[in-house]
Amino acid sequence: MARKIRENERDFEDLSSYSSAKESHRQKKKGPGVTAVKIVVILCCVLLLLIGGGMIYAATVLLEGLTTTTITKDPEKLGISPAAIMDESVTNIALFGVDSRNDDFSGQSDVIMIFTVDNKHRKLKMTSILRDSKVPIEGETLNGEYMNWDTKINAAYFYGGPELAIRTINQNFGLGIENYVTINFAHMASIVDAFGGVDIELSAEEAREINRNLWSLSQEVLDQKEEDRENGTYESRQYPVILHEDYILDADGKLDIDGGSYSGGMFHLNGNQAVAYGRIREIGNDYARVERQQKVFQLLIGRLLNLGITDYPSLIKEMMPHCETSLGLGDIAALTPILTGDFTVETIRVPDIRYETDLFDGKAEDEIYYLIYDVAPAAQRISSFIFEDSSPYWETYGNTAENSAGE
Repeated sequence: MARKIRENERDFEDLSSYSSAKESHRQKKKGPGVTAVKIVVILCCVLLLLIGGGMIYAATVLLEGLTTTTITKDPEKLGISPAAIMDESVTNIALFGVDSRNDDFSGQSDVIMIFTVDNKHRKLKMTSILRDSKVPIEGETLNGEYMNWDTKINAAYFYGGPELAIRTINQNFGLGIENYVTINFAHMASIVDAFGGVDIELSAEEAREINRNLWSLSQEVLDQKEEDRENGTYESRQYPVILHEDYILDADGKLDIDGGSYSGGMFHLNGNQAVAYGRIREIGNDYARVERQQKVFQLLIGRLLNLGITDYPSLIKEMMPHCETSLGLGDIAALTPILTGDFTVETIRVPDIRYETDLFDGKAEDEIYYLIYDVAPAAQRISSFIFEDSSPYWETYGNTAENSAGE
């Protein structure tokens, strides 16, 4: 055995040492080009190791807690028309917000957005589709049945989950969306807190309604307290209100929501306060509510674009448990260019009374509140907004963005 090892050592020395005449002769023939190639190969190997290590780290540490699902990639099942624009420089992702008080991602999608990463024009775009929009929903439900009737667009997620919701968006608005992200709004407060909160200018009426919503949330917690205690799941949760000028306490020492005088101004809202802001229903209509939700998302994206590279790992790790997605690790990695910070942010909403001039806003014959409008022109406007000069409707609509930020 010892002799065998020594023979192997001699063989290794003969192959690697420059002391042999044969190897010395080869060494003399090597030029600078060969050395450069070796350096490039070594650098590539190191880069691949770093990328591989980074992907493993992302998969096992950063994305731990992220709920991932697999949905069909069949264009026909996703309602993607052969005429839909498929531009490699533009990525469209369906973003759903469900208001489930459980830790799952089921229910009606009260928030429906198309999140667009436009690498061609260096823009992040958000298209909000109001949840009360009445549209045809046609496809397979979660229980295997087939539905085909007109109702509110947020029902598609309730009956058929993200797959039917994506299909409904694609069929009605002529898009080619293949992936989604769902956020449980019960966890939205944690996501905002992960960003350190948001700074929003509030009117006096908005400050009052935020307090009213926070009080309502606190009551829901109180109502569940005994049941949660019996189940062993009770956790003490606080919903701090926005103190206003000359605030009044009631006989029990609690804040009198309607007492005292409120004043507007710039407020730093934590997660629960931001969620209460997005749920305001008593000021304006559903359009105003969507604008408030978009404002929170815009502020979060603005904060994201201004973070330092070292801040991302902890933020990603905190956010992942509150999201469900069909995006794979490679898809997520492909979105990293948005972290460079040189993207602007633009938004539109559908319907918009400036464009959907045939809009019906009210209760229909079935006594249910709907937003009813012709989705065909709305689809053209969405196409123009998302794809710009690549859209056949760009000359008709141009840039219909309501606002932009982030430069």
